Amino acid sequence: MQTATRIEKEKAGTATGSVKPRQPWWKPVGETVLAMAATVFLLESFFNFAGIGQQEFFEPDPLLGARHIPSKQVTWRMEGLSRDSFNSFGMRDYERTLAKPQDTVRVAVLGDSGAEGLQVPLKNTFPIVVQDMLNEEAKKRGLQKRFEVMNFGCAGYSMLQEILQYETLAAKFSPDIVVLFYNRMDATESIIDGSMRSIADPKPFCYLSPEGEVKLDTAILEARADELKPNAVLDWLRRNSRLYGVVNQTLFSLSINDKHFVKWKHMFEKGAKVRKVAPATYPAQNEDQVAAKLLERLNNDVKSKGGRLIVMMFPNLIDYPDLTRQQKLFSGMAEAQGFGYLDLSDPVKNYKRKEELLIEYHFSTKGHKLIADLLKPYLQ
Repeated sequence: MQTATRIEKEKAGTATGSVKPRQPWWKPVGETVLAMAATVFLLESFFNFAGIGQQEFFEPDPLLGARHIPSKQVTWRMEGLSRDSFNSFGMRDYERTLAKPQDTVRVAVLGDSGAEGLQVPLKNTFPIVVQDMLNEEAKKRGLQKRFEVMNFGCAGYSMLQEILQYETLAAKFSPDIVVLFYNRMDATESIIDGSMRSIADPKPFCYLSPEGEVKLDTAILEARADELKPNAVLDWLRRNSRLYGVVNQTLFSLSINDKHFVKWKHMFEKGAKVRKVAPATYPAQNEDQVAAKLLERLNNDVKSKGGRLIVMMFPNLIDYPDLTRQQKLFSGMAEAQGFGYLDLSDPVKNYKRKEELLIEYHFSTKGHKLIADLLKPYLQ
């Protein structure tokens, strides 16, 4: 009876023309798009406020493979904590001018994540700490001289990438002193095993010619050149989107911790387009011989510009055989070729409470302060 009554009312409504017109198709679509846009805006705003999704700080580079995104704000929580921005040159540093100010001594620090120091606030990194110490001392002595200790450190860089970075960027700042903060594996990561060429990250490698000259191997960069080309959408997302950073960081964490995800990822990569990398035209390389030639190249380049080189060694706390060999190699080269040499191993090992100097692998605020104290005499 109720159903019949409803039908009669609907018929009556149709007859009198009181039935509501059907909603246009685009209206619910537009409302959905607006709701999604509002949600994205709110999430981006919240993530920005909370410092979430700000660990995406690399962009492709056709020469170095990757580089810091200039002026990118980074909130780092994987080990330690910091929240600072790179400067307009992509350095983990305060803003610098390309032209050296008058009466200024400039120091360029090269290195990987040990120099970059994302684990502590920028003001607590050893380049800034030693800069403040030197300037305070100069002020007390009534000197007009000022110091700028510039940090070019970049996580994951090999010794070759650090030297190429000096030649293409750091040298333009006319540094009077160059500090190479050498970390374990920096030499190993400068060369490539033949069996790894097809799966290696896009970056430059090198080898020694029969005459002993350093030669670049750019075959992997060339094979993956499509990944290094500018991409308006991806470049914008890397620089501006915290959601993009959250997704990438999640994928990175899964690739480290989730075996099922790694298995799925490998299956997907096998099905993807296989890149053909030109085979090596040179024999297997000795990392120590390559490291010695790279260091000689850097020292000669710095000296030719009127500067002075200092090699600072990451502490060899576990007595790694390769780092032990390179400590002896570099110290001997320093004496023979006339550059500075500072090994952090004994000072860290002999520190009363050395566990306070490191967070996990990287230096804590106290560790950076110790490095600044040790480095200061070499810069005066």
